[in-house]
Amino acid sequence: MLKKTLICAALALGAATSAHAADGSSPIRFLIGGGVTFGGDKLATVTYTDGRTADIRAGGLAQIYAGLDYRMGNDVSMQVTAGYHVDDTNADNGSLKFSRYPVELLAYYHATDQIRIGGGVRFVNSPKISSSGVISGNNVEFKNTTGIVIEGEYFFSPNFSMKLRGVKEDYTVKDTDYSVSGNHFGALFNYYF
Repeated sequence: MLKKTLICAALALGAATSAHAADGSSPIRFLIGGGVTFGGDKLATVTYTDGRTADIRAGGLAQIYAGLDYRMGNDVSMQVTAGYHVDDTNADNGSLKFSRYPVELLAYYHATDQIRIGGGVRFVNSPKISSSGVISGNNVEFKNTTGIVIEGEYFFSPNFSMKLRGVKEDYTVKDTDYSVSGNHFGALFNYYF
């Protein structure tokens, strides 16, 4: 299903490269982005030698991505991105992280020139907990999953924006029925060029 969706998105965006907006500019723009996310079930707690603790959550913490944005008309646009999403903690003698590779296909309605709202689907690939150092051996692999994204985006300028989003997704440990919630909220910033 993921391959079919990506192929369809690539074909749609590829076909659009020959099209031009009414003002002569290309309807397709590249983008890079990133931000922070909060939420999801607690996957692990790490205790440092000084007594401090750090939690790893299924909805945290940092996400970066790149992709394409296609303006289909005055009111509608589509966006496809691929990225890296991670929550981790590090010390001199070890580390623990929950990492995954999301691909998102989103559609937007432009409420004004500066505001658009939308949502879509998020395909999460290779989600896993990995560890090293004194806490090595605490590795867990999860099944790939699909989630739902709802977000609003505000453009400070034609090239720079901020997104507020909510994501609903669950992660199931491979070869089990045990699952955890990866539901989260996030604040992301995009640069379009």
